[in-house]
Amino acid sequence: MPKFTATIGKLGVNPYVTVHASVSTAFSRRGNIPVKGTLNDFPITATLTPTGNGRHRLYINTEMSRGAKVAEGDIVTFALELDTGSRESPVPEVLVRALESNEAAKTVWENMPPSHRREYLAYLKSLKKPETLERNVHKVIAALLKKINA
Repeated sequence: MPKFTATIGKLGVNPYVTVHASVSTAFSRRGNIPVKGTLNDFPITATLTPTGNGRHRLYINTEMSRGAKVAEGDIVTFALELDTGSRESPVPEVLVRALESNEAAKTVWENMPPSHRREYLAYLKSLKKPETLERNVHKVIAALLKKINA
């Protein structure tokens, strides 16, 4: 499991660290690399983002920074390994039922890039009340159907 220390920087509004070249090399992969491990002993799941010349950057989201109690300028320690597990979020049952009852929307959903599905699922996951979730699932179905005619 590659380990390294780095100083948290900020690119625009996004906290990040530059991953040591030896860590990028250790994964023997190019492009985005899904990883899991720890940030100062706090469990994380992240993606190493390529910056060129076989190097990567790791962005630190709010959950990570709060959980590890870190901020821009802090020196942090990472232990990372390749994450071979599924990155798919669970689909709320109300959306599953809606997709099952609308074949056209289901086809669009299944052919959509995973990153787009994750955006919809993150939004639905943020809703607290069941009636709000139900109402917004109908909006998701309508948005999927609009993609057919786009």
